[in-house]
Amino acid sequence: MDTPHLICLIADNRTAALYRPDALNEADRQRVQRHPTLATRTDWQVSRYLKQQAPLPACSLSHSKGAAALLCGCGTVKAGVDIEAIRPRDFAALAGWVATENERRILSANGWQADGFYRLWTLKEALLKAAGLAFPADMARVGLQTFSDGPTRLHVNGQHGWQGISTTVNGSWMLSCVWQGQAEIELQTLGGSACGPVERYG
Repeated sequence: MDTPHLICLIADNRTAALYRPDALNEADRQRVQRHPTLATRTDWQVSRYLKQQAPLPACSLSHSKGAAALLCGCGTVKAGVDIEAIRPRDFAALAGWVATENERRILSANGWQADGFYRLWTLKEALLKAAGLAFPADMARVGLQTFSDGPTRLHVNGQHGWQGISTTVNGSWMLSCVWQGQAEIELQTLGGSACGPVERYG
């Protein structure tokens, strides 16, 4: 059996002008009819531009502050994507709301750095999407577990078998993709966007 191949398309506001209202699918066309101001929002334009470029069926979409990511080709694989703008927050307070004690310990040991917090946050949101769980109620039920022999693993309700990657986009956003089981993933940036080093999780 062939290993599933996932493609994550990534772009920022430089692609907004390439959005084509006439190429919207029926569901998005109806959304714009109900809420016409959507069509003027940069997040909408960038994310729908990505949908119009998708080489494989799309399964998960995320956007934040002018950037968007679209995960394609999932087929029978449970998968999810999340992208978040990196900005100053009270990370300790937010972690108390969404993170486990172990995750808070990891963040604290790293000095509550923004990249570390948003890496955890995007992994959690992507896992929620992939597993069909609720945001924000189930944030503490998914995420990272560390073990005495060293590895840090993704989990959903304590169950492993999840894989994932995280990377920065243009130094201003954090992106995470997750999937259950074995799959290959390819990151494709459009409109001049660039990804940083990729962190992998098992």
